Amino acid sequence: MLDQHHCGAMQHFSPGRQMEETARQKTISRTALRQPTDAIVSCRPYSSGGDGRMAEGVMRNFSSDGAYIETDRPFTPGTILIVRMIRYPTMTVDPETDERPRLICLAEVRWIQERMDDGRPCYGMGLRYID
Repeated sequence: MLDQHHCGAMQHFSPGRQMEETARQKTISRTALRQPTDAIVSCRPYSSGGDGRMAEGVMRNFSSDGAYIETDRPFTPGTILIVRMIRYPTMTVDPETDERPRLICLAEVRWIQERMDDGRPCYGMGLRYID
């Protein structure tokens, strides 16, 4: 069960200076516009062996190419995750793009940033969808 206070779940995301700089750098190379959300997700590595423990977290934004999630468990860059949407808030959808978060997908962890949230570690990860 998702701890409602862990990794800023159900709270407004306010990254530190280092995460803001990382996000600015990522925006430069980004090709798709990000849509904000506070969707609850679960994810686990897509593999036949190794550590398959599930992590729950919050998707903070998404695009047609990928997403940014925060969980209480880190995943190494290069890890392929199965990401499932558990719950997402009602959102306004642009009728021209009709862009919504994917309900289930495979995604590669491209980068990870650790931060503290109420004295506990939280891991923000940039994901690239695998089509």
